[in-house]
Parts: sequence; structure tokens; C-alpha cells
Amino acid sequence: MNSESSTRTKRFVIVAGVDTEDASRHVTAVAASFAEFLPDGELHLVRVVADAVRGPSDPTAYPGAKSPTALIEEARLQLDELGALAREGFAGRVVCHIGAGDPAHQLLQFATNLDADMMFVGTHGRTGVRRLVLGSVAEQVVRRASCPVMVVREKHHRATTEHEIEPACGACLATQRSTNGATLWCARHSTPHPHARLHYQFPEPFEVGSSLIRA
Repeated sequence: MNSESSTRTKRFVIVAGVDTEDASRHVTAVAASFAEFLPDGELHLVRVVADAVRGPSDPTAYPGAKSPTALIEEARLQLDELGALAREGFAGRVVCHIGAGDPAHQLLQFATNLDADMMFVGTHGRTGVRRLVLGSVAEQVVRRASCPVMVVREKHHRATTEHEIEPACGACLATQRSTNGATLWCARHSTPHPHARLHYQFPEPFEVGSSLIRA
């Protein structure tokens, strides 16, 4: 190991893909919050402009289409806003990048070039992760990335439409909020009773092989 590599601070590189949707603000905020916990973290915001590869005389361009220069300028202004948002939750290095071409390919290429340790991508609308089977950018990134990928979506546990998922107990949620997470369950659910899930906090004294561990 040479002296330069031994003294250089190890990087933890996060690449966050953003687009024109409102979800990009949420992706940026989540990625910045994650990076804040890493002493050597750096956040790279990547905005890919798919139509920027078309020239003004391209016959595939539709009437009224913006020029590649205008699209790139819009992307730069958006990245300026998202970079400022990231700075609110992360004091480390924030770098903005603009790419042109296929969004998934460009995101993956940036991740490779930057030696990314983790990627953040968003989904659009209530369908969320269901869209991953429909050929979305998020699906392609998840399938092809060479590092862990976090798919970000808005939290809405109480708005779920999946009948097999029961809504959270309101009393449990109130207990969690009032105790800042120190107590997880309300009085009714903290009493040991037969159920399909088992909860215990580590480290806790318990007997190996015991048939009952208190929630």
C-alpha cells in the first residue's frame, strides 16, 4: 500500500437519480439524510435529460419541442434547487451532474464512473414499486446496478390498499411517538399472547431455548 492510498480518506459515494417529478425532492432529502450519518459520505445528484441528444433539426422532435440547450439549462436550475435542499440535511460534499441519453443507462454509467457505494432512485405515483415490473427506470437500475440500490417512495402505511396488510394500531403508533421509540407497543399489544410475530430487543437477558420471550 503506497503512502497516498494509506493517508487518503475513504469515500462512501451515494448517487441519487433525480428527474422532473416532485418525487425528486423526496429522493434528494432521503439520500442527504442517509449521507449525513456517514463521516466520509458524499452525495452526487444525477439528472438525465433524455431529449437532449436530439438536435434542433432532428425529424423525431415534435413541434414546439425545447432545444437541447434549453433542456439542459432547465436541468441545471433544478439541480441547483435540489443541491440547496440536500445541503439542508447534509454538510458534506454535494456534486451535481447532468447526463444526456437513456436515463437508466446514464445513471448506471455515472455510478460506475464514480465508484458508487449506493444508489437512490424514486418511483412515481401511488403504484410505487409495482411499476418496477413495467420496465421503469427504477427497475432497470435495480436489475443492473453493481451496488446496493434504495428505491425511495413516500411513506403512507395508513393509505395502503393491500387487503392482506392490516393497518397499524393507532395506540401503538401513539405510544411510539410519545416515548420517542423507547416503547414500541401499547398496553394491549405489549402483553404476551399468541401471535404470528415475535419481538425482542437485543441485548436482553433471556434463556436459550425458552418457549416464551416477552414482547
